[in-house]
Amino acid sequence: MKSYAGNANSIADSVLSVLYDHKLADNISKNAKAKVKSLYNWNKIAQDTHFVYQKAICQTMAEKQKNQIAQENARKTKKVKTKGTLLTFRGREALA
Repeated sequence: MKSYAGNANSIADSVLSVLYDHKLADNISKNAKAKVKSLYNWNKIAQDTHFVYQKAICQTMAEKQKNQIAQENARKTKKVKTKGTLLTFRGREALA
C-alpha cells in the first residue's frame, strides 16, 4: 500500500482498504511471508556471510599487494636518487 507522506487521510484510506478488503489483506500477507522466506533463510544467510568474508579477504590481499608494490617502488626510487653517491662496506652504507 502506498500513501502520501504527511497526509493522514491517505494513510487512513490505505489502512481501511486493508481492513475491509480481505483478499487484499491475504495477498499482502502471502507476499510478505514469501519475501521473508526468500531473504531470511539459512542458505541465503550462509551465502551472504561467505560473500562478505571472501570480499574482506580479497580486499586485504589487494591492500597487502598494493603496499608491497609501493615499498618496492620507494626502494627503487631511493636507489635511483642516490646512485653514484652511496658506497657499501660489508653491509653498511656510507655517502661519498
